[in-house]
Amino acid sequence: MACGPPVRTVPDESQTMPIEILHIDGHALFRADGEDLRRAVQVAVEDGVDLSGADLAHADLRGANLEDARMAGANLTGARLDGSNVEDADLAGANLDDASIRGANLESATMAGASLARANLDGANVERVNLAGAVLDGIHAKRANFERANMVRVRARGAVMQQANVTKCDLQEADLSEADLAGANLEKCNLRDARLVSTKLAGANVEKADLRGADFTNADLEEANLEKCDVEGACLDGAKLDGANIEKMNGRLRSRNGLGPYR
Repeated sequence: MACGPPVRTVPDESQTMPIEILHIDGHALFRADGEDLRRAVQVAVEDGVDLSGADLAHADLRGANLEDARMAGANLTGARLDGSNVEDADLAGANLDDASIRGANLESATMAGASLARANLDGANVERVNLAGAVLDGIHAKRANFERANMVRVRARGAVMQQANVTKCDLQEADLSEADLAGANLEKCNLRDARLVSTKLAGANVEKADLRGADFTNADLEEANLEKCDVEGACLDGAKLDGANIEKMNGRLRSRNGLGPYR
């Protein structure tokens, strides 16, 4: 006898129609009687239901507790997750383009390969999140906390991350071209071989960061703190350095046009 998706029945005087959480291919992952979608998703997560591949586009999940959720590959395009708790959730490969995630807690979530293009993460806690290979083009993440996040090979072109805390992040080979990181804290970050072409870093704290091989062509580093940075092989062609602190900066710079190293 074939088994259907898990069903949770909750008494509800309104006698509303059952809520279904569907997979992106159309089959049901979970059914809940007498609940709105936000509550249904919470119940499914509490019950340990695997919601991988769930179609939750434009869902209103504000304030939802999704801790430990299994939602790899889910479609959360345009979803509203403001103030939600997504700690330790698996969202690897999920689509969160245009989602609103303001003030949410995503600590230690797995979001490797996810797409968050144009998502709003203002004030969100993204500490220790695995974002390796994720797409963050055009995100808004003012004052967000990315401390110790894995952002290897992240693409965040045009991202707005003013005053964000990015300390001790691994941003090796990341593309932050044309991003706005003015006033951000990037102390002790690994930016080795990262691309920061025309990136705004005015007033940013980049102290003790690994900048080996990074490309800062035409970047704005005015008033930035670059003390004790390792810049071996980094390119600063056309970069604005007025008022920047380069005390004890170590390494030989290179020129992007191949003319060789210079100091």
